[in-house]
Amino acid sequence: MKGFIMGFQELLYEKTEGVGVITLNRPDRLNALNRTILLELIQVLQEATTDNEVRVVLITGAGKGFCAGGDLKGHPSFETSDPLVREGYVKESHQAILLLHHMPKPVVAAVNGVAAGAGMNIALSCDIRLASDTAVFTESFIKAGIMTDMGGSYFLPRIVGVGRAIEMILTAEKIDAAEACRIGLVNKVFPDAEFRTAALSYAKELAKGPRQAYKMAKWAIYTGLQLDLEDALKHEELGQALLIGTEDSSNAIKAFIEKRTPVFK
Repeated sequence: MKGFIMGFQELLYEKTEGVGVITLNRPDRLNALNRTILLELIQVLQEATTDNEVRVVLITGAGKGFCAGGDLKGHPSFETSDPLVREGYVKESHQAILLLHHMPKPVVAAVNGVAAGAGMNIALSCDIRLASDTAVFTESFIKAGIMTDMGGSYFLPRIVGVGRAIEMILTAEKIDAAEACRIGLVNKVFPDAEFRTAALSYAKELAKGPRQAYKMAKWAIYTGLQLDLEDALKHEELGQALLIGTEDSSNAIKAFIEKRTPVFK
């Protein structure tokens, strides 16, 4: 058995202190994505979405890499001559991105090494990105004569700006962790020797927060990117109306007045 859910061949999954930890587990291939690992990732994300024990999802990679992108030797998209079949495989892989982005709880990418192509875009689809100081990011698709997929064309311009995103996509330049942090691609950088411990501690601390407030905040932020100010404010009005007066909110306000740390249930 790998992790606490039976049947996975190429990823690990465990739950600890409110954190569902997903580890891509093909270290000999720098966790490159084949169809098996993608289908397993989809399955575990579906499990985590509805599991009330999981308050935060953390995704990382085994060994020295986060994810080297699509496995050119192991994914059927590269082995068929039928564009409709290829489109189906790409659409299938996009299910994982949709599950990560629409997860009703915080999702943290712990990028422990190379994050290339689809691997980088998995990280981009998460809410928060932490990086080891040895991490490297690259939109490597162009080197294979193809365009970015798995959300790269959507997430990257929104995170680093259109000009920087186009440059990264068209040149496949490699960005180290320090530069990634400078341009806002990652939130925090930790020394490699302590990275796994630091990333898990970060996620565990996040898991102590108010689950319903997290859900509503994510909803307001991501839908707000498509709205004008008036409609974004309406979303905030609705979210606050639903949250104020809940047990978590009432207890937190009381704890603030009494100068103690709140406990969110």
